[in-house]
Amino acid sequence: MEGFDISDTDVSRQIKTMPEQIEAALETDMPRLPETGKICICGVGTSAMAGDIISDYAGGFSNVPIPVIRGIDLPNWVKKDTAVIIIRYSGDTTEMLYLQKEAVKRKCPIVCITSGGELGKRCDEKGYGIKVQLPQGMLSRCALGSMVGHLGVVLEDMGFCEFREPMRAMLPELKKLRDSFDEENSTPDRFAEALVERIPVIYSLANMRSASMRWKFQFNENAKMVAFFGTIPGFNHNEIIGWTEDKTSADFIPVVIYDDGASEVLRYMTDSTLGVLMDKGLDVQVYHVKGGSNLEKNLRCILLGDYISLRLAQMRSTDPDQEFAVYDAKAKISDGEESDKD
Repeated sequence: MEGFDISDTDVSRQIKTMPEQIEAALETDMPRLPETGKICICGVGTSAMAGDIISDYAGGFSNVPIPVIRGIDLPNWVKKDTAVIIIRYSGDTTEMLYLQKEAVKRKCPIVCITSGGELGKRCDEKGYGIKVQLPQGMLSRCALGSMVGHLGVVLEDMGFCEFREPMRAMLPELKKLRDSFDEENSTPDRFAEALVERIPVIYSLANMRSASMRWKFQFNENAKMVAFFGTIPGFNHNEIIGWTEDKTSADFIPVVIYDDGASEVLRYMTDSTLGVLMDKGLDVQVYHVKGGSNLEKNLRCILLGDYISLRLAQMRSTDPDQEFAVYDAKAKISDGEESDKD
């Protein structure tokens, strides 16, 4: 793909607008939302990740759990007193359509956060939930900022956390960080150069799991690379054996997202992991992430990972806009499911 320019792709243009997506969501007029003491968030892929980010953040303020449900089955504890928040950008995903119908059967209050599709159509035409409208015309994986922003506003208006003002306070630094990534020899450039010939395995503490997962997803979809992710301290109990004893580990490269604000115990665990890997002569890449809350840390790190994925796509002369394998898989899953659109 000679002369390929990564900046002339939809993914590149849209990824860079994440702070502005969040900013616009903060100003959205919300419909009247249900009042309830129990809640769950339903999503898959990037949508579920938006749920993870907000659930982890809101969990620090809420008096009730805010679980994220993936798949097509609602847990038995989800009853008519539980608000079901379904978030999916396209609105046409089989799993979410199943969940919507199941929530209707259980007479749950339903909020659907979507750009449209069948999910939104059912809200408009059949009353299968309150629709919160996302901006249209984006690739789903590039609309994470919009989904995070709208979901955070929904949870604030339902009384589960404060979101608008803390998020507004973070945005200037998030934009500043984004702008720094366009400079020559920036952090994304350095990481991409280290990762381009290897298979990245991204590790983080549990509070940064959303960020490490996002790095993996974006490396897979944008750079068309195999990549994996895991968490610390779970790493210390099993995967560390493979890294230190398996000769094929030379084909992989460990990447550690280091939370500088973690507790002394967790930082000690992370340092121990790094020490073992480095003692074995492994080329470990470390990113020290700062921030006042899990929300800020995850968003800062996610923005970096997005930019690294673009740099990797450029180096590999790969068009991040193309995702044929994803379309093929979704088409096969959807075969025979047309009856679900009743």
